[in-house]
Amino acid sequence: MLALLSKPTSPAVDWPAVDSPAVDWDRLSRRILDQGAQACWVVDNDLVIVGVNPALCALLGRRTGELVGTRLLAHVAEDSRSVLERQAAIRGLTPHRSYDVTLIRADGTPLRTIFNDSRLDGEDGGALPGFCIFVTDITRHVEEEAQRARRVDQLADAVARMNRFLGQICQELKDPLSAILGATQMISSDVASPGPTDGASGQGTAHLGAYAALCSDAGRQMMRTIENLSLWSRLQLNQVPLDLRSYELGGLLQDVLEELAPRARARDILIVNRIVATPVLGDLSALSTVLKHLVENAVRFSPAGSMVMLSAAPVDGRVAVRVQDNGLGIPEDQQPHLFRIDPHHAAPGADGEVGSGLGLLICKALVDRMGGGIRVFSKPGGGTAVTVTLNQGQRTGL
Repeated sequence: MLALLSKPTSPAVDWPAVDSPAVDWDRLSRRILDQGAQACWVVDNDLVIVGVNPALCALLGRRTGELVGTRLLAHVAEDSRSVLERQAAIRGLTPHRSYDVTLIRADGTPLRTIFNDSRLDGEDGGALPGFCIFVTDITRHVEEEAQRARRVDQLADAVARMNRFLGQICQELKDPLSAILGATQMISSDVASPGPTDGASGQGTAHLGAYAALCSDAGRQMMRTIENLSLWSRLQLNQVPLDLRSYELGGLLQDVLEELAPRARARDILIVNRIVATPVLGDLSALSTVLKHLVENAVRFSPAGSMVMLSAAPVDGRVAVRVQDNGLGIPEDQQPHLFRIDPHHAAPGADGEVGSGLGLLICKALVDRMGGGIRVFSKPGGGTAVTVTLNQGQRTGL
């Protein structure tokens, strides 16, 4: 400030003498302090506030009379008081310091700040019993840094879960592919072996039939995984248009049950359908996909010889569709992960088949986009019930 107010000098220019009025430096300093945007207060050696400027009062939401005469520690958060006391103890050793302090506004809001603390010296060089502290509010910066750190952690977690998810998808494709390759190798071995003797052709044909069935099942499993992965990726990109109309849920469910009937019979599972004449508002393809995934999951996780129950009931002007199985249930620590890409928590089905959990993710995405909701109720040893809530459709009078 002194350099700005003094007359410039240069050896190449002969400046004429100018009569300058005397400057009242104390008054000028007070004006700069009072009119400046930098918050500042002055404290004595006992940390008692002896002066504040308007910017500091505005920062804390207090008046001058509420601050002057009070101890500085009264306006500091508890976790910062030890910092302030430690800095006060070393003021005689280091006249200029900068450190972080959390202040408390009049309304109780915490403020993250930086204290730039300087010792006040007298005109003769002697120290005055006071210290000037300029305060910089960094609350927004700290919050932005915290949000950035949280976003980085969330991104890292998402990448880790995605990597595990892709690993599980690869395994889901690898297992049936290995079965297909194994079956084709056995077929090649049978073809390369010497011709069958009399009466042995029927056995060879049976072998070929078993190999073909194995390849067919494995191929369907691979195709189902690929279709699910494709649908899920398109849902993430919002590339699945929905056409919401009224559909009769019983008719849609009948088509799904006919498709899944062979697998249910193979495992001796009885599917009881109590859903009749239940109109819902939804997309035809999305409804069929959701029903197929839920019933297929129930069959997969049900022990042989058990029963899967399908029901629907009106709830608060909506329709609650319930799929109940009698399987082993889902452990409580795994239930929060059911609608996340977290294959680490995927449980094997009754036949040992381990899924990626992609079916439930697809169901939730489709149900949400149809304006509904999905919940899972499960108890270890007591089976699992999945309830999908959909908007009620219009009845077509018959």
